[in-house]
Amino acid sequence: MLTTLLLLALSGQQAEPTPAPVKEKKICRTQETTGSRLASKRICKTQAEWDEIAANARNDVESTAGRLSTANGR
Repeated sequence: MLTTLLLLALSGQQAEPTPAPVKEKKICRTQETTGSRLASKRICKTQAEWDEIAANARNDVESTAGRLSTANGR
């Protein structure tokens, strides 16, 4: 009986509220337009987004290099 009362009392307690997710800091970079000395664009993304873009670019280069070496018979 006492155990049941304790369980009921404990179940009524609220769990600690979870903190709000931390908003990631944006990192801005300037991208120059090819063929123009004046035109440029400012692009802002999180570090995770920049990392994903860099990983995709590396994969593209590696796959292209693999295709070129296969085409040349190397």
